[in-house]
Amino acid sequence: MNTRVTLEMIYDEVKRVNERLRLIEDIIEEVVLKSLPEAELSEEKIKEIERSIQEMKKGNYVTLEELMRA
Repeated sequence: MNTRVTLEMIYDEVKRVNERLRLIEDIIEEVVLKSLPEAELSEEKIKEIERSIQEMKKGNYVTLEELMRA
């Protein structure tokens, strides 16, 4: 069996993996949010949480270890 792997095939697979990862992240986010107790939050606090989630999705975050060393 002589199957040639092209750069396009690799790129397509990476795109599929990225999409699956995004879906998994969305599901985890939904599960976490649904498992939190109900709380009254101000509109400002809700917006702050939404901004934080967007920053994490962009990769703008620090690990717990980094915080502990700071």
